[in-house]
Parts: sequence; C-alpha cells; structure tokens
Amino acid sequence: MNRITFFLLLFLMGSCFGDIEKDISTDLQFEGNEIFDISLSLEESLFFPFQTLDYFLLTESLDIPGCPDVTVDERLKKVTLDFSEKEECTNSPFVQRLGKIHLQFISNSGLESTVRLEYEDYSVQGIKIEGIRDFKRSNSLLNPNIRTETFQDLLILNKINSSSRINGNYTYQLVLLNGILTGFSRTGEIEGRNIAGRPIKMTQTAAKSYTVSCIKNGLLLPGQGSENWRVFRSETQATEHKLVYTSEQQCNATATITLDDGRLMVFRLTE
Repeated sequence: MNRITFFLLLFLMGSCFGDIEKDISTDLQFEGNEIFDISLSLEESLFFPFQTLDYFLLTESLDIPGCPDVTVDERLKKVTLDFSEKEECTNSPFVQRLGKIHLQFISNSGLESTVRLEYEDYSVQGIKIEGIRDFKRSNSLLNPNIRTETFQDLLILNKINSSSRINGNYTYQLVLLNGILTGFSRTGEIEGRNIAGRPIKMTQTAAKSYTVSCIKNGLLLPGQGSENWRVFRSETQATEHKLVYTSEQQCNATATITLDDGRLMVFRLTE
C-alpha cells in the first residue's frame, strides 16, 4: 500500500531529559509532521487549476494525475474531478487521492480571470482538505504567465480529524512550451493556527520549483525551495523550524525539516 515514510535523525541529544523537556521534544516532532502534511496538502493539487478547460475536455482520464473521472459543464465553465481507487491508474503510484475537486473558470473582466478550486469530501494520503482556493490571472503584457493565489480558512485534517486552519497568499510563475505547462515555481506565505491551537506562520525563503513530468509520475514534491515555519508559544516566543526541498535524482525529491532544537526529519514519497 502506498504511504509516506519518514526518517527521524536525532542528534544534539542531552544525556537526560526531565518531563518538561520530553514534552517539548514530542511537540517539536509533532509540529514537524504537521508542517509536512500542510505543505503536501497545499501542493498536491496545483497541477489542476493551471490547466485550461479544453485540457479537461480533450485529455483521457488515465492521462490526468490521479486518473479522476472528469465531468465538464461547458455552459457553466465548470470541471469536476472525481478521484477513486483504480487498479488501471498507474500515473500516481505514490499518492492516494479520494473525493472530488471542482474547478470553476471565471472571467472577472477582459483583463483578469480566476480559477476557483473547491474540495468536496477530498483527501490525499489520508489527509482531508476543506475549503476554497482562488487562482487569478492578470493579462499582463509584461508577464502573462504569473498567477496569484489567495485562500481563507482552509481546513486540513489529519487521520484522527484534528485540524489546522490556515490563510495564504502565493505567487506562481508558470513555464509553458508551445502553450503546454511544463513547470512552475511558487513563493508566498501562510498563517493560521495549528492542531494544538497555537498560531503558526510560514515565510518562504527560496522559491519552490515543480516539474510537470514528475507530477504526472506521482512525484509531487518540489525539486528545490525552502520555508521558515514559526509556531508561537506566546505573543513574543516562538519555535522556528526550517523546511528545505532537494532533488536526489530525477524526480525523487526530499523534504528535510530542521527542528528548532537542531534535529532533522526527512520525508520522501515512497512505495
């Protein structure tokens, strides 16, 4: 069964810990896992809103990441992607998607358009996502391949239904070849509260870079990029964790989280 595995590497450990230190240690590991879950939840569906309505009209289900059943309402300019377990789906061996994603193509004006992404009973790797995300395009002559995203109160629930609630703002630079999306990069920030009810804030320190050919093979992690995550214990005190993505070979990327106390958590998408 497909799953995410992680390897926890421990160093800088003291010879003994009191109960308080053990509690803090557990919190940091818990926060590291939550950071990875949030990051994966936000990036795994990015391929879809960057496609055109014609892409979903003309592309076979088995050629779309996750092999969803596709319903297109041309009059309403709405696409519904219905994901289920399919034995014949071989393009996403490391990712399990279940539920529906709705894409609404909205023309705000002659200069701006929006693709609204909405989740319905949707999960990836057992992580549930609820809410709406808006991806806007401005018909700029200087850079027509820029997209901006905003979302409010996006809810991410783990396997025991504990939730993180986040708001975010992102900017994307798309890479197209003959009108076909081949890659994109992302910068931005999020804030909200974590599973424990603590305020969190993420600031991106280097753009995350994605390759479409890798996404189509079920390898969703960006090949590069870095983020700083702060989890506030009080208004003035916070722990800080650093998330860095690196490409090991071809599409096999690794997410490494350096916890506030110096320990490392390494995540890979594997069989």
